[in-house]
Amino acid sequence: MADLLVGAAILGCGGGGSEQLGQRLINTVYDSGKQFTLADPMEIPDDAYLCIIAGVGGGVGEEIKKKLQPYLAATEKHDLVDIQTKTGQKARAELEAVIGQRFHSYVPSEIGPGNTILPMYLATIEGKPAVDADACGRAKPEMSLSTTHVAGIPISPMAMTNTIGDIMIVKKAADDYRGEDIARYMAVISGGMVSVARAPNTAANYKQGVVRNSISRCIRLGSLVRTSKEKGLNPVESILKSELDCIQLFGGKISSWTRKEEGGFMWGDLSIQGSHDFQEHRLGIWYKNEYLVTWIDGKPYATCPDSICVIDASTGEGLSAWVPDLKAQTGREIAVLGFKADRLWRTEKGTRLFGPRHFGYDIDFVPIEELPR
Repeated sequence: MADLLVGAAILGCGGGGSEQLGQRLINTVYDSGKQFTLADPMEIPDDAYLCIIAGVGGGVGEEIKKKLQPYLAATEKHDLVDIQTKTGQKARAELEAVIGQRFHSYVPSEIGPGNTILPMYLATIEGKPAVDADACGRAKPEMSLSTTHVAGIPISPMAMTNTIGDIMIVKKAADDYRGEDIARYMAVISGGMVSVARAPNTAANYKQGVVRNSISRCIRLGSLVRTSKEKGLNPVESILKSELDCIQLFGGKISSWTRKEEGGFMWGDLSIQGSHDFQEHRLGIWYKNEYLVTWIDGKPYATCPDSICVIDASTGEGLSAWVPDLKAQTGREIAVLGFKADRLWRTEKGTRLFGPRHFGYDIDFVPIEELPR
């Protein structure tokens, strides 16, 4: 599980939830005497029901925080693990009541050190196997950016709960975009976070709409980083040698980093001055919760849906877009790695849903393996 956290922080592309929360959820499982088990999605009976459980949220302005203070004050003394457990289980129970089915297990919405662990944790404390798959293969800023969307699995019905005690059931959303907007607005008026259970469907359909074995991939990647450091090897070089669908996009030192909170998201830009093989070049990265679009010397470069992973050049560990002190990151030596997106994202529908144009950039998606080197 320690390796999983490291791998998920890399493939989380700067987002995917809090590593601290993920670690606490893991500790809670082991303190209870339970063990995580992982099931290949192809092993799950076709008629079993699955759903996605995740936290949805991001940045909230001071005006909203002030307005919600009387509601949130009572929850500030509660343990975060306890809050996540109760809101996640409540959302699941409400969704089960709507569809009249019990869930075999839960699928992570994305890869990330918090949002991958949460559904695994909920499954484990209920005596269920965790699913070795997720609905993106990386982290993404919006629920609609889901491989289930590409595969035609409806986002609704869905259930949402928050720490205030509100419960919202959406029997039908017009489409995944509306589902995202509703959940995001619910998160904003909840103080920045809401637990969502969504997309209930059979395992037979999920097998066609998820990134299979992505959890075990994170474990393998984290193990590679750990053993590389134990042997005194360069973890970045080890990743590049081992992961055939990974290339180094850039390397250098962070020269600037901006960030703002708005509309339930964290937005910002990084600028990286190249070093070594990338001397005399500069890379710009735009993020919306996660790293999504890059430019090299002002020209469009790697973009979503491929994974853009910023990692520490010496430790090989993923660098979150949510680090608290941006100024302290100036001068930090990093490597930017690109991982090929899952086959579902490489379809015409997939690149249309999760390409740079979705975020307002008039840029064509170019697969990382076709980028000029």
